[in-house]
Amino acid sequence: MRYLKIFLFVLALSFALAPEMKLRRVQEDIYMVRGMDALPSLENRGFMSNAFAVLTSEGWVVIDALSTPELSKEFVDNLMKVKKAPIRYALITHYHPDHWYGVKTYKELGAKVIAHKNLLEFYNSGEARMALEGSKQRFGELFKSVELSPPDVVVEDRMLLKLGGKSFEITALPPAHTNSDLLIYMPDAKVLFTGDLVLNNRIPFMGDRNASSKGLLLVLQRIKSMDVKVLLGGHNEPMDMSAVDFTIGYTSFLRDNIKKLKEEGKSIDQIREALKNNPYSKYVMYEVFHSSNVFKLDSELDVEE
Repeated sequence: MRYLKIFLFVLALSFALAPEMKLRRVQEDIYMVRGMDALPSLENRGFMSNAFAVLTSEGWVVIDALSTPELSKEFVDNLMKVKKAPIRYALITHYHPDHWYGVKTYKELGAKVIAHKNLLEFYNSGEARMALEGSKQRFGELFKSVELSPPDVVVEDRMLLKLGGKSFEITALPPAHTNSDLLIYMPDAKVLFTGDLVLNNRIPFMGDRNASSKGLLLVLQRIKSMDVKVLLGGHNEPMDMSAVDFTIGYTSFLRDNIKKLKEEGKSIDQIREALKNNPYSKYVMYEVFHSSNVFKLDSELDVEE
């Protein structure tokens, strides 16, 4: 009986620590939920990224699907409290689990899923299934209900989606954060959905095998030239253009310093040690991502040379 009480106490504590999903209005007809800054775990339910929704006169358009069907269903339930309207489209900014793995909810609701053409290739190749199996082994029960499905519509270059008086300009990007990144721009509202391309006071993850730091810098400069008032990313609160400068700053810092140290003949271990303590070490997710970012950019620069 004592062990049962301890188990129930720990279980109750884990639920108490689980982050609550709170729907917030960003501006007229645009809503978001804010995930916590952490890696996925049973304790946080995998709720470690943002999702967005835009209400139109013909239904909802959602941007990103969160990490699990349970989370995306909770998101939909919150949206229905605002307005009971169909989910017409789900736009997936890239193939990482915290943006794609909850897509089952939207497929079951009859929404059309839109994604980069490379996400479809990732799905069709079988790599997505293997990645999911690896996630299930690593995180146990967290992803047990995840069922992947291909997008209904793929974007190879640019696509204009119009629904209920709202316009979404969707651009498929070359490799940057991943090789399946979409930018989604609402020109009337001057709002840009950036996925994980832009971060503010948080270290980006640059370790995806299909990522390109050189490509990311080009995309960030492209974003700087756009007429945007609000950037809505996969993490962080709503941002302004200063977030683009932050991301450019960190990416350029790594590339420039790694290149210099490589030219001096330093090994990867020496480079890691030299760049361990730097002006960015105080920012969120530094301890989680910085070391792998150094390793990935070191490899990238070898290929570029």
